[in-house]
Amino acid sequence: MSNTRTLDPIPEETAQLHGTLLRHRPFLVLWLIQTLSQTSQNAVNFGLLVLVQGVIERAAAIPANTAIGLAVLSFSVPAVLVSPLSGVVADRFDRRRLLIVTNLLRGLAVIGLLFVEARWDPLVSLAVIYALAFASGTVGQFFGPALWSMVPTVVPNGRLVQANALFNLTFTASQLAGFAVVGPLLVKLVGVRAVLGATVVLFALSGVLSVALPRAAQAGTRRPTGLGNVARGVLREMVEGLRLAGGRRTLRKAIVYLAVATATYLVIAALGPGYVTQVLDLAKEDIAYLVLPAGLGVVVGTLIVDPVTRRLGIERTADGALAIGGLLLVALAGLPDLFGTPQSQLVAAIALAAALGMADGLVRAPAQTLLQQEAPEEARGRVFAVFFTVSNSVAFLPVFGAGALADAFGVTTVLFGLGVLLAGAGIWQVIVRWRNG
Repeated sequence: MSNTRTLDPIPEETAQLHGTLLRHRPFLVLWLIQTLSQTSQNAVNFGLLVLVQGVIERAAAIPANTAIGLAVLSFSVPAVLVSPLSGVVADRFDRRRLLIVTNLLRGLAVIGLLFVEARWDPLVSLAVIYALAFASGTVGQFFGPALWSMVPTVVPNGRLVQANALFNLTFTASQLAGFAVVGPLLVKLVGVRAVLGATVVLFALSGVLSVALPRAAQAGTRRPTGLGNVARGVLREMVEGLRLAGGRRTLRKAIVYLAVATATYLVIAALGPGYVTQVLDLAKEDIAYLVLPAGLGVVVGTLIVDPVTRRLGIERTADGALAIGGLLLVALAGLPDLFGTPQSQLVAAIALAAALGMADGLVRAPAQTLLQQEAPEEARGRVFAVFFTVSNSVAFLPVFGAGALADAFGVTTVLFGLGVLLAGAGIWQVIVRWRNG
């Protein structure tokens, strides 16, 4: 399959559609499913931590940090363990049905959490919570490849970059809403069980909405008989997905860019409080000075990514945005040397955070579009599964390593080193593409 022509700017005449993407019914349905499901899942993850904290408070002998850490691992480890298999499933079966089943099963897992009683033995309560979190996380891994593989099938011709930008914006908003804003606020107002009950309803609604999606037969469906043959067939298809993702330059590049964007986001999140206190000399609660501008930057990036890619091309946009993002990190690291007063440093940090948000949006949407365009329809789920596996595996590195590096060398040194790496990689890609014409 050769789709090199799709990497060039899309002619305007192929991209005309009256009204916005959200007026296109199949896309609207898929977007609503993503919004409801991911907001619910993030709210459930926050609720899990609250439930575990409640158990810890009843049993002082249980190490608090260990118990919370196990809760995080229980819903995050499946992302690494199950992702390769989820891609095979997304390519073998009707993705519409997968969205229905995964939403309903996650709702059932949450119902199980509602039956955990305070009178239970604390260790039994924790074991049940961890098991249900692991089950919900495992089922959720089959949702992602099915959802993202369906995007090209419900988007009008020429609107794929714009669609991915909107999905990325919604993904970020669902994280903030479910885990950082709406979830915590509602838990305080109505209690954790009411919040979990509401997520059951939202998962069920997402499952019902999935019925309205177009049905698509999977070209890659093969049905070997016998347990041994089935296992060998699944393993073979997983290997095929790895070979496909690793064997095509654009697919490799898209996966690396998306993984780098995810890792960079986590590094900045991990170092943000330290940067605010040590560099800007503010209270750690004032991290909102950086978070809010970055969020607005993502919104702006979402709005401009479509016209930018039409003018520059998909790959050039991602390359340039990666290089600019690296330079912005270098500038953040150098704020104390560039500006003398605290007020000017804060203003510059706000502007740089907003620009970083824009750069993030200009990397993610084009990279996801490359994945969707270059992956064959019958193997698209497996390609996205490779991305999820790589991205989730890489995500553990900044979570555990960024803080230690900052303690050893300083926050600004880590930001400077990361910025130099990203800027160098982006500039090199720009030079290579310029030499190749």
